[in-house]
Amino acid sequence: MNRPILAAGGLLAALLLAGCISSGPQFPGDKVSMTQASQYNTQLGMAYLQQGNRDLAMQKLQKAIKQNPDNADAYVGLGLLYDSIGDTDKAQDAYEKALDKAPDDPDVQNNYAVFLCQHGKQRKSLKYFLEAAQNPLYSTPDAAYTNAGVCASQIPDMKIAEQYFRKALDINPIFPGALYQMARVSYRQKKYLQARAFIERFGSAASHPRPEVLLLGVKTERALGNMQNAAMYASKLRKLFPNSPQAQQLEQLP
Repeated sequence: MNRPILAAGGLLAALLLAGCISSGPQFPGDKVSMTQASQYNTQLGMAYLQQGNRDLAMQKLQKAIKQNPDNADAYVGLGLLYDSIGDTDKAQDAYEKALDKAPDDPDVQNNYAVFLCQHGKQRKSLKYFLEAAQNPLYSTPDAAYTNAGVCASQIPDMKIAEQYFRKALDINPIFPGALYQMARVSYRQKKYLQARAFIERFGSAASHPRPEVLLLGVKTERALGNMQNAAMYASKLRKLFPNSPQAQQLEQLP
């Protein structure tokens, strides 16, 4: 299961990426192959969900659970699906079943935490983000700590948020999500030179510019009185992301 995707500006719903599947499982009556079949249908279900085909996604995920009632990934998939159609009660049930099946799985913990954070349960979500981040088997603790920081900032508890962002950067000093979030925190605290430094680090670490970072660059440079740098960021924003909300916000800046 892949970790939730972290946008530079906040959290996005988790998506499981289906791998390349060349053929179905063999010997459908065998227990091992039923487990494989369940995982196969989970991958198909998530692929259909990504494509927007919720009916087929539901069919495959329900089939996966029938084939293997202990398949936590399939329950996470159902949680994502129900959440996508606005049925948060069923989504909550599905995530809780996933946790019941795999209570120590950091991917399940992180996905559930994203769901909680997106639905107003920020404090509760932190527990699961931190459990995922502190699991030695979890491959992306920097993302989990950054997610925790984003969620803490929504409480809002900026002191705790900053601690989590710094933990993420201790693990991975070039993690773009945490660099942007630290730039935001610094700007909100009027630490403009520090905000500039994090924006510049983001520019070196990220493979592509992001509109929210460019807009923050405009604001930061204006606050520092460097109108030339501010104009440079604004020009990039208009050129690269002319239809973005951030480009529209440029016209509203004082």
